[in-house]
Amino acid sequence: MRACRLWSLAWPLSGMEVMTFAKELIITAFVGHLGPVELSSLVLSQTLYNVSGNAPMLGVVTAMETFCGQAYGAKKYATVGIVTQRALVITTIFNLLCIAMWGKAESLMLAMGQDPHIAKAAGRFTMLLSPCLVLDGFEQCLRRYLASQSVVQPLMYVTFIATLLTPLYLWYFIFRCAWGFDGAAVAWACVQASSCLGLLLFTLYHTYGQEPSKRTWTGWSRECLSEWPLYIRVAIPSAVMICLDWWTFEIIVMLSGLLPRPEMTMSMMGITFNIHALCFFAAHGLSGAVSTRVGNELGASRPRQAWLNTQVSVLMGTVIMIICAGMLLMFRDQLGALFAGDREVVLLTSQAVPTLAISLIGEGANTVLAGVLRGCGRQKIGAQINLFMYWGLGLPFACLLAFRLGLGAMGLWTGLACTASLQSLILSWIVFKFDWNAEAQRAKALIAAGELEIELEEEVELMASSGRLGTESLLDASPIKPTTLTL
Repeated sequence: MRACRLWSLAWPLSGMEVMTFAKELIITAFVGHLGPVELSSLVLSQTLYNVSGNAPMLGVVTAMETFCGQAYGAKKYATVGIVTQRALVITTIFNLLCIAMWGKAESLMLAMGQDPHIAKAAGRFTMLLSPCLVLDGFEQCLRRYLASQSVVQPLMYVTFIATLLTPLYLWYFIFRCAWGFDGAAVAWACVQASSCLGLLLFTLYHTYGQEPSKRTWTGWSRECLSEWPLYIRVAIPSAVMICLDWWTFEIIVMLSGLLPRPEMTMSMMGITFNIHALCFFAAHGLSGAVSTRVGNELGASRPRQAWLNTQVSVLMGTVIMIICAGMLLMFRDQLGALFAGDREVVLLTSQAVPTLAISLIGEGANTVLAGVLRGCGRQKIGAQINLFMYWGLGLPFACLLAFRLGLGAMGLWTGLACTASLQSLILSWIVFKFDWNAEAQRAKALIAAGELEIELEEEVELMASSGRLGTESLLDASPIKPTTLTL
């Protein structure tokens, strides 16, 4: 039963992520027909867009999963809307700062040694994508607002419609209007605007269809301009956690270009990373689902249910990735041929699949456990582990295998696989050792702090001493330990 509830939340989120990825593949395919310079410029622009804009922005937004999920579970419905408003304002300001930095994109790329023609085209394309970042930030906030209330299927439908519109927009602006490479950026912005508008219309329909006593949006409030330090204290570790993970893969791709015959190794790494991304999204939806469920249960002072949801989700995520890994191993010799015609690239891809499969199993557990941490508001733990595992251990180990021991691209993948596997064990040990009674207390303190403007530590002590923690709903025969709320 619990697995069914989790899956009912997870599969629409996974479908949404896959279709979002499909939109980027469609855009890449259209631009690829314009020429190698345009394609190279697009890849470079996408890297800059993701590394300096999209990844940290998602970190800022995912702090909503903690606050909205716990507030909705505690039946603090108005708080869900206020947190959403706060996130919209903070995310928009952050995105505008990123766009201001993009004004120096061409100079930055030239300083990194990129080809002047490619750097110029990529810099212009990145600036044309500026509206996409603002629109995407707005849409991501609405997604979390709805997901915290377990409303997820419309997210998939809206993304599906936007994906269907993508080829039409690209054809019109690239070929019909004859805008070429610039037309791809305009089309991308139109796709994002369509998706954002569709989600906004549904959000309005959903919100005003709620019972007045359970309405989560009661209009704009000045309260959204308060409690920014608390939100930012959760958002910063979220951004660090996402960026350290995302940037690691970007660096690995760049490192593959330093190996002998880079045109072959980079092609193989590009293919395997696309395969990795598609499989990863199957578990990523489960990450969002468990973040919602754990947050709701902790907010409702049901730590036992949060713990059970954690166990079921980790098991489901691991099983899903084992199935994906098995499928990849079965068709390892055919995978490369789906993306490339060169025999050497196909062979290299086939050789990398076993290591890729091993890394997926660890990544499946990692992404689900990251969702648990977000639901608990423990993003700081994830950020610290990602920093140590990926940057302190994973990247140096991958470089050692690839360059010093001569394993080449296989060494890069082996380093990632070992890192993901070890990290999954560490995260599992930490999360499974949580005192879930204390996590429920902590959730109460987070909600109270967002409403009452008092010191978090004082709130925890006050609630613990006055017995307002709903201990009757906590784990049976488990002592409640006073805790200090640290973010």
